[in-house]
Amino acid sequence: MAAVFIVAAVVLAAATVSSRHGSPDKAPFATARPFTLPAVDVAAAPVSLASAPGRPVVLTFFAAWCQPCIAELPVIERAWQAMQAQGPNAPVVVGVDEQDQKPAGPDLVRSSGVTFPSGYDHDGTVGRSWAVNGLPITAFITPTGRVVAYHRGELKAAQLDALVARLRAAGR
Repeated sequence: MAAVFIVAAVVLAAATVSSRHGSPDKAPFATARPFTLPAVDVAAAPVSLASAPGRPVVLTFFAAWCQPCIAELPVIERAWQAMQAQGPNAPVVVGVDEQDQKPAGPDLVRSSGVTFPSGYDHDGTVGRSWAVNGLPITAFITPTGRVVAYHRGELKAAQLDALVARLRAAGR
């Protein structure tokens, strides 16, 4: 009987992890949570979710201690560069460095070649408002502020492309 209980517990735990990490989830809320944060790059202007009105947003939460985040940032940066070449109605990317100690966040942004605007959430206030309970997390937000996808775990390029296409379709 104990062996059956242990097997059931392992299966339940595995199902929970696979459903929460590396796949798009239903967002824990329907509309975007606005914020303004100091930029990771201290010389840059503050970063706001509302910095590109009328445009879809890919919002990514990351940290320097998070290995999947480190792997994911160059993928998101390449997508950001491609989107910028598509004109003024293309989605924008906004990053949130979640509770890193300085200089870890700025060092990660520099070493990853990140050029999209990234804010520094030093105390986790923004992360908590976005239900961040693990990293990385990426949200896909229409120009009207509707959250159409909420992805937990590292995004691969094909997943990111599919979610951006879904975002574009939802914003029409």
